[in-house]
Amino acid sequence: MHTDNKPLKNDGMDGGAAIVSWLKSAGVENVFSVSGGPINSIYRACALQGLPLIHARHESAACFMAEAQSRVTGKAGAAVVTLGPGVTNTVTPGLVSSLAGTPVIIIGAQAGTSSAERGAGMAYDVLPIMKNVTKWAARCTDPNRLQEYLDMAWRNMWAGRPGPVFLEVPTDILSKLLDNETIATCPPLPGAPGIMAADADQARQLLAQSRKPLLILGDELFFNRSQRLVEAIEKHDLAFATLRLARGIVDEHHPRWMGPAYAPCNATLRRAMDEADCILLLGHHFEFDLEFGDTVGADTRIVQVCSDQELLHRNKRADLAINATPSAFVELLAELPVLNTDKVWSDGLVADWSKEWTAQLGEGDAAGLHPIAAVDAVSNAAPDNTIYVTSHGNIDFWADARLRISAPGRYLRAGQSGALGAEVPYGAGASFADHQAPVVVFVGDGGVGFHVAELDTAERYGRAFIVVVLDDEMWGAIALPQERSFGETYEMNLPRRDWTKVAEGLGGRGYFARDAKEIETALSDAIASGKPAIIQVPVRSVISPYMEYIS
Repeated sequence: MHTDNKPLKNDGMDGGAAIVSWLKSAGVENVFSVSGGPINSIYRACALQGLPLIHARHESAACFMAEAQSRVTGKAGAAVVTLGPGVTNTVTPGLVSSLAGTPVIIIGAQAGTSSAERGAGMAYDVLPIMKNVTKWAARCTDPNRLQEYLDMAWRNMWAGRPGPVFLEVPTDILSKLLDNETIATCPPLPGAPGIMAADADQARQLLAQSRKPLLILGDELFFNRSQRLVEAIEKHDLAFATLRLARGIVDEHHPRWMGPAYAPCNATLRRAMDEADCILLLGHHFEFDLEFGDTVGADTRIVQVCSDQELLHRNKRADLAINATPSAFVELLAELPVLNTDKVWSDGLVADWSKEWTAQLGEGDAAGLHPIAAVDAVSNAAPDNTIYVTSHGNIDFWADARLRISAPGRYLRAGQSGALGAEVPYGAGASFADHQAPVVVFVGDGGVGFHVAELDTAERYGRAFIVVVLDDEMWGAIALPQERSFGETYEMNLPRRDWTKVAEGLGGRGYFARDAKEIETALSDAIASGKPAIIQVPVRSVISPYMEYIS
């Protein structure tokens, strides 16, 4: 995570310059912000020290962009915001980052220390709020202690499961010169735990008896990868599913992949968790996506491996809980004698997953394409290195299960908190994180309205991403279950708006596509243009398997 371990000379550094120097040493690639006078010293330091500053249209979007960069690169993202409402606008992204386990540092301004508790303009005590949505939140009121506080933020951000941290700095502290002569770089991360001999022996014994092992790959593998994972999967004929940040850790075109580890949209996974005699859960715990472990078979043994002790046994007691990195366990797995896996069972899981989603596919009618047909048209035309973004609407649940992700950091799903609004900023943030990869955002006609103005942010900085608006003229995730339950809906309809003109008005390209061929043509043209774009596609209102299951 470090770019240089040498101390940085303090040539009359103020607090803002000290923060920027520290951020650079931490490997931060961009600072995302929205214009605010109290943070001018940070802006000036970014210019002088060569740390790119990206001005978004809204603090929430800026923070989402920082988190998106983290989800693509695996490094910490950074957002700097002004006091009061500037900070409170980061609450939802902070919550999303916290629930997702992504490392983001948020620097927030505060009124000067001389006006503390006096009702200064925009001043508000945001620490109680930020402590609830981050792993750690604190206030530094001494410029000579900024190093100490930033180091605390760093340790807390990476301790156990990663997550967001917040540091508040009054504006006079940001502009005050430091007394000390050097600004040290951020501290190195501690070594990760390996597997103890006793745990390794138990794992060998348990797996030697297994005939129906199921491998579930979790978030921690994004930050802790093993070069031998594919080797272990293929050696033991392991059917595997991938959770959230682990999407693409193994190319999902692999013949052993049996879909996302997202039980509400994967009936095959639900069956596998009931039938497996051993579940290997690496770098994760039994949370909502895995139905808290409630559907695990009565006789199924669980081996859970996680470097964060707090996650071990959470919601579902494991038969063997190993406090170690997933990569250490993968090394052990790769070295084991070939397991006596029931290949018929393993093959059947993969086949059933494929049938499950092929059966869902429909073409189109006068109301528009089936959502899967639209998703397929995009993925068929998109280059292999495309980064995809989805969120938490009915449209996203179709895309989530239909896409196959070929590499880590290529899939950003903002659904952990159930929050809409991250999609467009994620697209912008991903375009800053990887200048070479096309970025495609799937969103409904409801979610696109939250932060569509961030197309302008990308265009101003010469970046491009493509928003595919699957337009069914309603808030589908809520409307469709309402209709089933009550026979009617309540203020769920959305008139069709011309999102193509919105894109053009923000300096981008706009396309209206009615069928697969028009989608493919529009996508190719948008990529070639190098401009942010919206492709608006009328689709049918079809309830996703996820919404059908949970409703």
